[in-house]
Amino acid sequence: MLRNFVTRSQLPLMVALDNPKLDLGFLAELISSMRGLVVGFKLGTPFLVSRGVKALKSLLESYPDIYFLADLKLADLPHIMEYSVEVVSEVGFRGVVAVAFVGYEGALDRLSRRCESLGVDLLLQVTYDHPSSYIIDSLYAYVKKIIKQVDPEGLIVPASKTTIIRDLRETFGDIYVILSPGIFVAGAEPGEGLCYGADVEVVGTRVVAAPSPLSALREVAEHQRKYLTANRDKCVGRKL
Repeated sequence: MLRNFVTRSQLPLMVALDNPKLDLGFLAELISSMRGLVVGFKLGTPFLVSRGVKALKSLLESYPDIYFLADLKLADLPHIMEYSVEVVSEVGFRGVVAVAFVGYEGALDRLSRRCESLGVDLLLQVTYDHPSSYIIDSLYAYVKKIIKQVDPEGLIVPASKTTIIRDLRETFGDIYVILSPGIFVAGAEPGEGLCYGADVEVVGTRVVAAPSPLSALREVAEHQRKYLTANRDKCVGRKL
């Protein structure tokens, strides 16, 4: 499902909302102004807990043409993860995020089957970009096996982890949609994740907290274009 939204969007961008202080009215305005431009919206746990998942139902159902991703980063007992995806499915989310290294047997195998039965995309968080992420990266060979077993709709890899993005693209080809968050905040430039093989970059505060989110979004897109143009000879992913 996600691949269709990526193909239809004008910009290779997804907007992330994590700040628990943001209200539903702001989200509605953001969706209305960016409809058709971005791939969709990734709503994080702080925002979902603060506003209440079920409070989003009416809003999400009003935009059947928008991709909403519940960024829960599920990593729990199988029945807990199944309960969680059932809740977000009822509200109208099209995808949910789980953590890849939680394991396959008795965990992601069950979650994957439940997502499939509900018609919800499962995306796997491959790694992070915080200082201790080297611990997770030490399990990378194991995580790649899990990806193959689960066969998710997409993968989430920080834009700063260019080596991993490139390896995943070379290993799996175009089977999975790769989302890359962390532009600006983790030191990656807009366009860098795309250059190394990501399909979509995820931007949050730089756009959401701007006086004019739409103008900020267009600036990020222009930054992507300039980066890809300047690095066209080395890019293995998207090129202009």
